[in-house]
Amino acid sequence: MRTAFFGSQPSQAAQIRSWCQRGARVPAHRAFPLLLVVSELVTNAWLHTASGTECGRVRVQMRHLPGRLVRIAVTDDGPRPGQGVCLPRLSPEADALATCGRGLRLVDRLAVEWGWEGEPGRPLTVWAHTDPYAPVPDTVGA
Repeated sequence: MRTAFFGSQPSQAAQIRSWCQRGARVPAHRAFPLLLVVSELVTNAWLHTASGTECGRVRVQMRHLPGRLVRIAVTDDGPRPGQGVCLPRLSPEADALATCGRGLRLVDRLAVEWGWEGEPGRPLTVWAHTDPYAPVPDTVGA
C-alpha cells in the first residue's frame, strides 16, 4: 500500500494525480478513471471538512487489489470547527448545467464500488475501487 499526505491547497491537485498515476502502474490512458476519482474524493475533503482549512491535510492511500482493481482511499481531518457533520452521500441528480454537486455521482459511475468508514464527527475515509481497464461509462459526464 502506498500512502501520502497532502495539504489543503487546491494547487496540490496536480501533484496528487501525478502521485496516483505513478503508483497505479497502468498505461497513462488507463489511469483516467482513477485520477478522476481521486480528484473528486480529495476535492470533497477540501470543500466539506477541516482538510480544506489552513494547515488541513488529506491522507491518500492506494492499494492494488486482486484482479485489476485499484483501491484509492482519502482520509480527511474531520468536521470543520463549528460546523455539523457532513457524511458522504449521493445527492439527487444535479442539473446538467450545475457547476457543483456531481462529485460522488462521478465516483459512483467510475468505481466498481465505493463507500466510507469512520465515526461521524471524526476523520472519515472515503474509498473507491476502480478497474482501470473497464470501459468508461458513456454517462460519466451526465
